Amino acid sequence: MTCPLPCPPFPKVEGNRAHLFGISAALVTPFSADGSINLPAVAKHARRVIDAGANGITLFGTTGEGASIGLSERAAMLDEIFDSAVAAAMITVCICATDLEQARAQAEMALARGVRTLLLTPPFYFKGVDDQALYSWFASFIESLEPKNTRIILYHIPQVTQVGLSIPLIRQLKERFGERIFGVKDSSGDWSNSQTLLKFEDLAILIGDERLLAQAAPLGGAGAISGMANLIPGLLSEMIRTGKLNDSLCRLVDDVVRHPVTPMVKAMVGAFYGEDIWSNVRAPLLPAQPEVASKLTTMLKNQPRARE
Repeated sequence: MTCPLPCPPFPKVEGNRAHLFGISAALVTPFSADGSINLPAVAKHARRVIDAGANGITLFGTTGEGASIGLSERAAMLDEIFDSAVAAAMITVCICATDLEQARAQAEMALARGVRTLLLTPPFYFKGVDDQALYSWFASFIESLEPKNTRIILYHIPQVTQVGLSIPLIRQLKERFGERIFGVKDSSGDWSNSQTLLKFEDLAILIGDERLLAQAAPLGGAGAISGMANLIPGLLSEMIRTGKLNDSLCRLVDDVVRHPVTPMVKAMVGAFYGEDIWSNVRAPLLPAQPEVASKLTTMLKNQPRARE
């Protein structure tokens, strides 16, 4: 895989920034050797990525192995993070469930603790369902939420879920639920899809592929929920603010995505901070190769402002 965009700078077209979201670290989840979540480690990491320049954190997403984390564990993680003085306003919680009862339970657990922003994954077990079927599922979920000022970010990551969110479906949900549909996280890596979404000034468009951040920024890109923000949130924030393409970071991400991404990002966090705990993942994932993670981390540390 190569950098998905050409290197020459794109024209600086002023876009809508009213929904500016910034950089939210798609927080990795630390597991102890016995498979349990290391709560002090997750709170420490949440605090340090914010101190390093992240505008917030996203819990239980793809990079956080959210599909492998149960409801009681989610509650314990949130409570531990709140105890470390991370405000609820800085937290986004990913909802990952195929049945409405479980999806609502995940949402209610977060909302009861003051979280108001949810990253909503589509129901992903049944493939080939049409837009109206997906609309029915999303509408049933959103209608049940209290309070009504909950912000929903729709999660488009078809390479993982195999259930994509079409542009007409996104618009239908926006027209039905208005301000409750805050935005879309586009993790497809498809620049043409991102460009179409960026034309909608009533949605915050968050980019999942760090290689597209610089191009999205001048077109109104609102920010990113990013796995690499576990490591270099300040550098990514700079890309959102300035729209400057970082060729070396683009090449580094090329190298990262040649491997299973979640284990590799976790291993890089461990190598970056000198903490062995981050090599642990939950089945069905397997740990990354430590020598590869070490090499990529060395490359990362040579990035401009990588430690800020």
